Amino acid sequence: MSVLVLSDAQIRAVLTAADVVAAQDHAFLLAAGQDRVRSAHTHHATYAPDGMAFVHSAVVGGETGVAVKSGTQQPGNAELGLPAVHATVTLHDPDTGEPVALLNGATITALRTAGGLVSAARALAPAAGPHTLGVLGAGVQAAEVVRLMRALLPVGRVLMWSPRLAAGARRPFADAEVAASPRDLCERSTVIATCTLSRVPVVEGAWLRPGTTVLTMGSYAPDRRELDLACAERADLTYADLPEQALRGNGPIMEAVASGVLAPEAVRPLADVLSGADPGRTRGDQVVLFHGNGLGVQDAVLAWRAYERARRSGTGVEVAL
Repeated sequence: MSVLVLSDAQIRAVLTAADVVAAQDHAFLLAAGQDRVRSAHTHHATYAPDGMAFVHSAVVGGETGVAVKSGTQQPGNAELGLPAVHATVTLHDPDTGEPVALLNGATITALRTAGGLVSAARALAPAAGPHTLGVLGAGVQAAEVVRLMRALLPVGRVLMWSPRLAAGARRPFADAEVAASPRDLCERSTVIATCTLSRVPVVEGAWLRPGTTVLTMGSYAPDRRELDLACAERADLTYADLPEQALRGNGPIMEAVASGVLAPEAVRPLADVLSGADPGRTRGDQVVLFHGNGLGVQDAVLAWRAYERARRSGTGVEVAL
């Protein structure tokens, strides 16, 4: 038995920005249908400060084998200059269950998470550009969002803010402007991406100007709040990758529903916009929110796509087990 091992560089060599986002479009459509996807996930705290261990497993019938991502998330790694997420993705043959590949899971996570936000931005942001992209955060995910957004959307200007950038840390992109504050960033941006693990709001509804599209990736747990309640009150439309999961696990959505600001049925699946069943934004002045919670099918689709392309191109290292 042997497995194909794919590093960060090798995964990126076989996947373009367009490939990554197309895979996420497809994953969101699959997740909404549910008839071809079987998945589960679990997580628990570790003994590291604010640390978490997780396992996500998913398979798409007739398309992928079983993909199992396991790893850790340790927010304190930022102070050490390390990624918060360390993980591996193991792919298993759809018929025999034999392991066929081992991929850098941190890379798959970064690409599928950022790719999911770009999928949402393409579907929900006003078509006219150029956009001013505001990114709260300066870590791996923030940099990936900027890279993919620039590749696939008409982005004219990038603003970034994080506590480390505010303290003078090196910015991920030399031409990105460091905003004076989160408020300054929000008030000057047309598309805002929150790439944090914050438990307190980093975006306030009062800061959002008409026409803003806000995309979150770090509010995936009940105790995480990247947006305040006023954001939900300001929003004309609210979307999620999978509404039923968001309603029981996304901090800002749960707070808004509990407060009576947001009706559960008003949380719409992004898949409906991608499929054309929902028009999405209908006016340029609407405030639109998208909450990405992270789905196992996103990992499975992207990892399997990387594996198949690596096999065809002879990329990677074959290792006997």
